Amino acid sequence: MSEGIAQMNIEEQIQRTANLLLDEVRLFYEMLSKVPDGQQKAMQSYSKIFGVKNAVEESKHRTMEYIVRVGPSLMERDLYIDLLNYIEETSQDIDAAAYRLATLIARNVNIGPSFHGLLTRITEKAIASLTHFLEGLRMISVNVKIAIENAITISKIEEEVDELYRDLELQLFDKKADDLVYLMLMKDITDRLEDAVDLMKSAADDMRYIAIQRT
Repeated sequence: MSEGIAQMNIEEQIQRTANLLLDEVRLFYEMLSKVPDGQQKAMQSYSKIFGVKNAVEESKHRTMEYIVRVGPSLMERDLYIDLLNYIEETSQDIDAAAYRLATLIARNVNIGPSFHGLLTRITEKAIASLTHFLEGLRMISVNVKIAIENAITISKIEEEVDELYRDLELQLFDKKADDLVYLMLMKDITDRLEDAVDLMKSAADDMRYIAIQRT
């Protein structure tokens, strides 16, 4: 198999894995925007996210097996592996944030409009970041310049999320410690979402390096 065909197949498989991750983040966004009523519905919403997370991991492992079989001499081999690892870690962060959100809902905890708004905005940024990642990956063998532009946009989104994260963190610190479980879970949800966007920035950097090699 020629190197070009191997590259194309690997990149298509990475795109499929990233599309599953995008589905997972959208399910989290839906869970956040339409807060389920009651413990059972909250856990049902989470179970969908957990199922997609498992699909991301399976897709990642299939692609890794393909890389091991056909790509030992590929120049981008290590970057491809890094991309897959970043996608999997992002998926795990979203899954963890969703489980904690479901736990809060199951406890009938009122998240509060300010916190809810900030979490929603961060999740929207995560969706935007993934959308640009998929577009950049799709264009990497078609138009290198557009691929690089998408990677740069993801870096800017990560900076915007950092600002939202600091705002939310400050609000949590200002909140009275009358419910430590709420504070701990909200802080962990926020951390996981911020970590997810950081990972997508790292993935975008690797995508950019792959694109630069083709200039």
